[in-house]
Amino acid sequence: MTVSLAVNKNTGIMKTQVLTQKSSISTLSLLTLLILLFTLNTAIGQTNTDTPTTNERVIKGLISDENGPLKDVNVRKKGSRNGVVTNEKGEFTFPEKLKTGDVLLISFIGFETQEYIIGAETTFVSLVLTEAMIEMIGALDANTPYRSKRKN
Repeated sequence: MTVSLAVNKNTGIMKTQVLTQKSSISTLSLLTLLILLFTLNTAIGQTNTDTPTTNERVIKGLISDENGPLKDVNVRKKGSRNGVVTNEKGEFTFPEKLKTGDVLLISFIGFETQEYIIGAETTFVSLVLTEAMIEMIGALDANTPYRSKRKN
């Protein structure tokens, strides 16, 4: 936009003229550019990242000891909080699909914690837990009565 001031010599009246210049980008090309920009933006945003791979599968299993199935054994995926406990028959179905290389941590009080790595063809896990060796050092001193450190 250009503004010019002109003074008429005869009348002494000042006139202001505003001259506008045509934009270098036409309105149609600007509109086309905006439509193209928004179209490409939504196309990129529509990519689906939640598609499961064929490598993921449901894992079931049976946990027992030398006497038979164990109830309430913890089966957890290593590195996450997802897990399940075994039922009365020692059976479990993991709540999420697992893939090759995932590690299950199997733990139960009085037994050693075991890690089970999911293989390429694993769909069923069968484990026999071994009892943990608990060793106490020294004998209990029953002659000394318990005393509270709190003063009344």
